Amino acid sequence: MLHAIVTSLLELIAAFSGFYFLSKNRDSKLRPFVYFLVITVFTDAMGSYTSFIDRIEFLHGLKTTPFVTNSWLFNIYIVGSLFFYIYFYKTQLMYPKHKKILNLLCAISVLVVIINIYFGWSILFGMLLKYNILWTTLSVFICVSLYFYEVLMSDKILIFYKSTLFYISIGLLLWWLIVPPLVFYMPYYKKIYPNLVSMRNGMLIMANIYLYGCFTIGFIWGKE
Repeated sequence: MLHAIVTSLLELIAAFSGFYFLSKNRDSKLRPFVYFLVITVFTDAMGSYTSFIDRIEFLHGLKTTPFVTNSWLFNIYIVGSLFFYIYFYKTQLMYPKHKKILNLLCAISVLVVIINIYFGWSILFGMLLKYNILWTTLSVFICVSLYFYEVLMSDKILIFYKSTLFYISIGLLLWWLIVPPLVFYMPYYKKIYPNLVSMRNGMLIMANIYLYGCFTIGFIWGKE
């Protein structure tokens, strides 16, 4: 519960910081990302319904349905995130060949998602589809790497630390490289490092503080 509360608070701070940024940059190309943060806030809020199934009477009926868990919701959110990140970075990149790479990545992603959902349909409502998450992680890495390459090859390298998109990118890159492996391999860690399990929530909270902290700093201190 603490993890959910802290994460929701961080999301709200980042989202409000995003609207503050937009108030100063009305024609910003980062506007879709701010709206995506709002969707993230609402998704997490909706996903919290599982905490009230035993407490609210009209939700008791969900106990006998696949919706007893919120995995279905976050499976949808992860797929949406995948295609949003590809679209978002395509609007930020300058090199035509990089845009073509993201077009190809989008086409491949459609196939990957369809295949993963087809073979994982039986567990769609019971757990997160890990291959969709892993593919999203790879896609984020590709998108951010292309952005960093363009920064290195341009005059932007001189003022990269002032760019809001830079803070968004380093936040996304490290979060997606750290959190999915932590979640997936936790069952294996239990056998080797049992004490690590008790640290999981703390590590996830720290990862979210880093992620949304990067977003907030970028929106408040960074520039278009």
